[in-house]
Amino acid sequence: MTGMALAAAVAVLIAHFFDDSATLFVRASYSPFLAAMAEITDVGKSQWYLVTAALMFIGIAGLDWETRNGSGRSRLAFLFAQAGYVFLGVGFARIIVSIVKVLVGRARPILFDEGGSLHFQPFTATDVFNSFPSGHSATMGAVAMALMLWFPRARIPIFLICAFAAATRVAARAHYPSDVVAGYAVGLLSALFVARWLARRRVAFRFRNNESLPVPRFRVWGRKNSRNG
Repeated sequence: MTGMALAAAVAVLIAHFFDDSATLFVRASYSPFLAAMAEITDVGKSQWYLVTAALMFIGIAGLDWETRNGSGRSRLAFLFAQAGYVFLGVGFARIIVSIVKVLVGRARPILFDEGGSLHFQPFTATDVFNSFPSGHSATMGAVAMALMLWFPRARIPIFLICAFAAATRVAARAHYPSDVVAGYAVGLLSALFVARWLARRRVAFRFRNNESLPVPRFRVWGRKNSRNG
C-alpha cells in the first residue's frame, strides 16, 4: 500500500497544476455535458451507501439462516459480510476526509476570486473551507474498491466509472481537481486498508497467493467458483 499512497500523492500534485484552469473553464462554460455532470454529482453522497449497507446488514442478520441450503447460506454469508465491509470502508474514508478537511481548511472554488486555489484557513469547520479532500470523491473511491474486489475482471471500467462520478464535483463547482484526486485516493486506500484488516482476521475477505488485494471469503453466487470459494 505504500507504493499506492506515493502514487496517489504524485497524482494529487499533478492535478493541482490544473486547479486554476479547470475552475475558470467550468465557470465560463455553458456545456450541456458539464451541466449533466453537475446534476448527477449527488451519486457520491455517502448516506446512499452507508444507509443501504446498514439496512442490508441488519436485514440479513434477522433472517432465518437455518432454513437455507448450503448455497443459500453461502450467498447470505457473502452479502452479510460485504454489507458490513461497505459500511466500514465508506465510513472510514469519510472519517478520514472529515478530519483532514478541518486540518487543511482549503477554500472551495466559490471563494476562488478572493484567494485563488491556494486559499487556506486551517482548523475551520465551515463548509466553504472544507474543500480538500472531496468527501463525495472519497465515497466513490471506497465504492470503487469494493466493486473491484468483488469483480476483479472489471477493475479498470469500475475504476474509470467511479472516477468519472468523482469528477462531477469539479463540474458542480464544489471542488478543485486536486481535491477530487485526493478524495478518490483516500477512498480507495481506506477501503483497501479495511479489506486487508478484515482478511488478516479471516472475516469477509482472505488473502490468496500473496496478492496485495484480498478476495471475498464466500462466493458471490451459489454456483461453485474456485476463484472466490
